[in-house]
Amino acid sequence: MLLTLGWAQTSPVVTEKITVPWAVTDWEPYYILEGANAKSGRVDRLRRVLEDHLKGYQFTDMYADMPKTMELWKLGKNICSGSALMTAEREKLAYFSALSFQVPHEYVLVTANTKMVEDLPAEISLKDIMKNKKWTGLFVKDRSYGSEIDALVKSVSPRDKHLMLKKNVTEGYTSLLKMLEKKRFDYMIEYEAVVRAYNEKIFPAKPLATRIVKESYPSAVFYLACTKNPWGRDVVRRADQALQKMALTSEYQRAVESWLAPDLQKKNRKLLDEFYQKRAKGPWMTAPW
Repeated sequence: MLLTLGWAQTSPVVTEKITVPWAVTDWEPYYILEGANAKSGRVDRLRRVLEDHLKGYQFTDMYADMPKTMELWKLGKNICSGSALMTAEREKLAYFSALSFQVPHEYVLVTANTKMVEDLPAEISLKDIMKNKKWTGLFVKDRSYGSEIDALVKSVSPRDKHLMLKKNVTEGYTSLLKMLEKKRFDYMIEYEAVVRAYNEKIFPAKPLATRIVKESYPSAVFYLACTKNPWGRDVVRRADQALQKMALTSEYQRAVESWLAPDLQKKNRKLLDEFYQKRAKGPWMTAPW
């Protein structure tokens, strides 16, 4: 009887983990939902590394693109994104912590209409393209393309019948590339890495042609962003502390550089190493202490 009581008193106490709804969407190579490489996209890998270092937290998939995530933030619903660009509008809705560094981060004009690009130079002005009413362009409302492109998208008026704003994309941004391939519109803007992954997946067809957009940035920080409430503040605080400790580890750096071609790794080595050093030095977040 005494032995039984002794065992009961020393048995471990099981504490319930805090659930972190994690926004996922069909957007290779950042999120890979299906196939042989499922769950091995760049943000997928970063999530696993982060979760391994966040004891007491359990990440669960929630299918949501950025516009949908912003809707949930506005409602005060708990959700985190691992691929957010930080904008003034989003800072009102979420707390941010630097999660990853993306190189190259160039946007490209992408089209299945080869006639559209056959006379265009390798680098084009999106502002000029948007003025051409001969071509129909599609943009996602509330998705950030960087400050300069965001300003162009916000200037679109109802009179611009050749320019379409899609409110959200529940199926993921890859679904838009499929629509583009079917020539339901003439062009859209996407990361070069995403278009390359799409074309390589359906090799040798490679149906989508690209031109570099002059108004894009060569690199950018992807942030972990969680609802601006006490729950999100605590997740971001803990994540930021974990990321400081992880920043100089090989497992974290392999995740950041996954799906990056060796020549691009070499070309951007200095920028990547500078990011890792800054990430390791101290807090890099908007959440208060």
